[in-house]
Parts: sequence; C-alpha cells; structure tokens
Amino acid sequence: MKRICIVDPVLTRYRMPVFAELSKYCKVDWMYSPSPTGSGFGNLQRSETAGLRYVEVTAFRPFGEKVGMYQLGILKYILTEKPDAIKVFGNPRYLSFWTTLVMARVRGIPFHAHGVGFFKRNRISVVRRLMMKTMLRLVTSYIAYAPIVRDSFAANGFPLDKITVVHNSLVNSFQVRPDEKSGQESGILFVGRLRPRSGLELLIRVLRRLHQEDGFPLTLHVIGVGKEAEPLQHQATGCSWVNWYGDASDERVSEISRRCLVGCYPGAAGLSVVHMMSLSLPVVIHNEFTKHEGPEASYVQNGINGILYDYASAEASLAQALRAVAENPSAVIPMQRAAFETYQDLVNPSYAERLWSILGEETVSTGEALTEARL
Repeated sequence: MKRICIVDPVLTRYRMPVFAELSKYCKVDWMYSPSPTGSGFGNLQRSETAGLRYVEVTAFRPFGEKVGMYQLGILKYILTEKPDAIKVFGNPRYLSFWTTLVMARVRGIPFHAHGVGFFKRNRISVVRRLMMKTMLRLVTSYIAYAPIVRDSFAANGFPLDKITVVHNSLVNSFQVRPDEKSGQESGILFVGRLRPRSGLELLIRVLRRLHQEDGFPLTLHVIGVGKEAEPLQHQATGCSWVNWYGDASDERVSEISRRCLVGCYPGAAGLSVVHMMSLSLPVVIHNEFTKHEGPEASYVQNGINGILYDYASAEASLAQALRAVAENPSAVIPMQRAAFETYQDLVNPSYAERLWSILGEETVSTGEALTEARL
C-alpha cells in the first residue's frame, strides 16, 4: 500500500475526516506543527484511525507567522520513511516548503503543492512571480483550492498544464437538509475563528441598529474561539440577542443552526462558507473576493445560494441585506435549498477521492494523469 505524506502548518479539525477517508486508499502520514498561541485552532483531540499516522514536528518562526517558517524534521522523515508522494501546503514564503521540494526532487518523489495561488492579488511582485514560476517548474502538480485559484494563474500568464482543482471543502457528518428547516427560524449563524478581520464587530453593530430602528427580532449565534473573543463580547454588552457558544462540536453546531435562517461571515470568509452551506444556510458575505481569507467565498452566488453585500459601503449594505431577510424570510427558502445543493456538489465525489485521483497516480506530470481531477 502506498504511503502518502501530507505536510500542513497546523493540525485542523476539518481535515481529520478527509485524511481518515484517504487512509482507506493508502497509508497517510500527516505532518503538522503545534498551533501558535491565540490562533483559534487550539489543542484538538486527534481522531485515531487505522492507516492515519500523526507526526508532530517543531516549527521555527523567526520572522513571525507569515514569512520564513521552517518545520524541523521533514527532511529526516523523507530519508527514513521514503513516502510514495508528498503533498505540502503551497506557501512559497515558508522556507521548509522549498527544502522539502528540493529533497523530493532529489529522491524522485512526486511532490504536490496545494494552495490558493493569486486569487487575493490584483497585482503580483516580480519576486513572487519568480517564486511561482520556479514552483510550477519543479512540482509534479499544483492543487488549486477552487476554480478562482486556477483562474488567477491564467490571468497572470502562467501555464495551466500542472494545475488541477480540488474544491476546498469539509465533511460534515451532522448536515441539515433543507426540508428539516421549519421556516420559523429568526437566527443568524456565525461560525469560525474569532480573529481580526472576522467582521463580527460590524455584524453586531448592524444587528443592534436593526433592533433599535426596525424592531426585527433577529438573534445572533456565535460559534468559535480566538483572541478577539473578549473584546467582541464586551462590544455586545447589553445585547441579549447575541448568544456565545465558544468552541463546539459539529453535532452541537448543527443543533444551533436549526434556529437560524441564514449564515453570515461579514469579514474575511474562508471554509466557514462551506460549513454553513452544509447546514442549508445561505451565506451572507461581502463582494470583494480578493479580501476574503480563502477562495471558498467564490462558491457564493448572489441571490441563488447566498447574498453578497457591497464591501465599499459595508455597514449600510449589510444592514440592507439583513433587513431584506428579516422582512421576507420566505424568499430565503429557495436559497437554503441551493446552498445545500452547492455543498453536495462540493463533496461528491469527496475531497479524499479527488485527492486520491491525483496523489495515487504512479506518475503525475501533465496531461492524462490530471484529467480525472480537473473540474
């Protein structure tokens, strides 16, 4: 059975069921480093699965979180374990990304970068262009998180022969189908890390305004942890319609979501978009995709499976969007169905199956080996 090495910066809960499923096809060694204090990831309970091995390595961050991180122990692992393929989070600013790539090339091991490309950037620097050009020349394939990522490479003149798409998604074993909604919900769900740029302060401010000016009985349900939790709770002092749950299991999130008619991530949204769609919640986000945390925001289609408000006039536009939801909740029903259908499209075939169609190839370079994984 093949052995696949997955290298990520930190351990994440949403990847556990993905790699557990992947371990049905191969042996999986998941390498990660401890989560930085205050990151919002916390200490997660590892899901023990036959065929899935957790390998914790030390990370050095001499220049902070974004530049120059080096995960010590990866090169030793490659030399001793000799994996059949390696998939690494494709951040070219990480030093260990490049040392791992060079070692894989020397040892003749297929190397797959997995990343978000240029979707956040309208313009790229000469240095970044050179890094990406070098990366595409050396990797076996580049696995893009979403079509918008692949398109960002094309828009900047890069060849697409090594780029394939695997929609970034998650497995929710406690999904909520549209027909399970009562139509009487009045809640708004936020789920995600309580970090800078979450936009929760904007959402609380807007909902306070709707309560005071319009008397709408909307409630806000906040699920997540992070260093912004305390100041956000302080901002919501006196707002009895805000409910704080801290960290919560997927089952608990599902239970809470049944009180909600929409989800809202007013700041830099990422994979939370997919989580909310799995709960049959249309997602309210802003329309400036380059300012989102991840390309998952591109899954939201205005008026179909969610609502895009205007980033340039955020407070007024978000208030208008939520006012429309409160005034006519029946209009949300078809969007709930569409949101759940979008989730189903993202996970069928599953994330693990799509990864295996790439990582499981004997030789993945260009052309035929990537055809099945292209979307």
